[in-house]
Amino acid sequence: MTSETRKFRVATSKKQRKSGKSFKIIFPASIYDQITGQFKAMEAQKLEGYALAMCGLKTDLSDNSHTYLVKKVFIPEKGNLIEHSSVSVTPSGEYLEKVLAEAGESNSAIIEIHTHVDAPAPSFSSVDLENGIDNGRFLKSCRIRFGMIVMGSEGLSALEYDGDSDSLRVPEKASIAVMTRHGLKTVLPVQKPGATEPLAEVYDRQVRLWGSQSQRRIEATTAGIVGLGGTGSVVLQILSRIGVKKFVLVDPDDIEESNLSRLPYAISTDVGKKKVKVAAAHLKKVNKNAEITSLAGPVADFKDKLKACTVIFGCVDNDLARLTLNEISLRYFIPLIDTGTEIFVTEGSLDEMGGQVRVVIPSVTGCLECGGLIDKEQAAMSMLSQEERNILAAAGYVRGTDLTPAPAVMTLNAIIASLAVQEFVDMMTERGRPDYSYLIYSGRSPIIDRLSLERCDTCPNCGSRGILGAGEEKKQSRACLKMISEEPGTP
Repeated sequence: MTSETRKFRVATSKKQRKSGKSFKIIFPASIYDQITGQFKAMEAQKLEGYALAMCGLKTDLSDNSHTYLVKKVFIPEKGNLIEHSSVSVTPSGEYLEKVLAEAGESNSAIIEIHTHVDAPAPSFSSVDLENGIDNGRFLKSCRIRFGMIVMGSEGLSALEYDGDSDSLRVPEKASIAVMTRHGLKTVLPVQKPGATEPLAEVYDRQVRLWGSQSQRRIEATTAGIVGLGGTGSVVLQILSRIGVKKFVLVDPDDIEESNLSRLPYAISTDVGKKKVKVAAAHLKKVNKNAEITSLAGPVADFKDKLKACTVIFGCVDNDLARLTLNEISLRYFIPLIDTGTEIFVTEGSLDEMGGQVRVVIPSVTGCLECGGLIDKEQAAMSMLSQEERNILAAAGYVRGTDLTPAPAVMTLNAIIASLAVQEFVDMMTERGRPDYSYLIYSGRSPIIDRLSLERCDTCPNCGSRGILGAGEEKKQSRACLKMISEEPGTP
């Protein structure tokens, strides 16, 4: 990204520093197809490909990584270019100002992406580095984070501008991933077969079903389980048995005696203990090498912990928690598998029993809100104190409190939990399946209906002006917006 209004150049030999961080950029599949299609067309004409990606940011202090979540890509047309050849691309200053104004308004980072002709695994040129320092300084003045990628068909190189040291930081490793119906898939650098450690014999029978590569994906998963009641407890059991080793467990509750009939990880001596602690101890019995983060509290308190997950299972009993999980999923490009069960009884006679599994894949499917799957009134009820809920329950307005406990049975929980984990397995094994994301199980029939959650462009969450890929929240810079939107010379 260069501009005729900014010609300052610096020596680059001392302007690169190793950062020790990892760099990842995640594209929605549709945007990645758009950008790679354009780059292939440019390659055929022996021209450099060029684009600007507007991104949200996700940081993970545990592994010192930066992940950029692509919200939108800008590919300049011929009329917006001052120069375009086999060795350089120069967009106009007017075009850049429009892009930066939108990035500033949405608190987004800018990642410059380009190609080198006939370079399947390219590195930055000296001109790239000089422009990178120049552009990084300029965007720092706009309070916009800046990074660079040069990509080819087999590999990539990446840099991040560090305003504190006025240098381009070289990540320890860099990759590009795409959000697909099967979850995240790394596309660059191209993974080449190599020697790997043998898989544990305990997984032999399932490897015969879905193969060693899928098993390794399962074992590399960090699974968030929010809600360790009836459904969540069975999800926990199955995941630990098929090979998942890393867990983030969230639940605020203690184990009660009435829970014991449907919590397979708990026994009578666990009554009064935190569910997350007892569940973690059980996981260690299944696999002593399991890595577990136990969080005893409401999910809204632990958004920062859950953003490190590969997949999140929502096994909650209220729509306030679902709203929070929906937000986390969309902000950070994390697939969410939401579950729910319900039993209707009249005077001791069963009317109906069943449950649902809703799969939210950010940028691919619709979300829980645009699918009409969150009851805002119920979510509001969840914000009331226990005393306030009990008053309403006594008047017949609220089910599922101490005064109106909802029926529950482990058989139904196990069915819904198994369907939910099967959706996860299908993601990891990349099984070809019909295009659905919503399962409704009716226990009286019994039947399973399959529906699709379609994205709604006006949805305040996953729509074009929503929080999809927004990443971490930060304060908006009004001064920056004014500066980059004004015409040059405006007083």
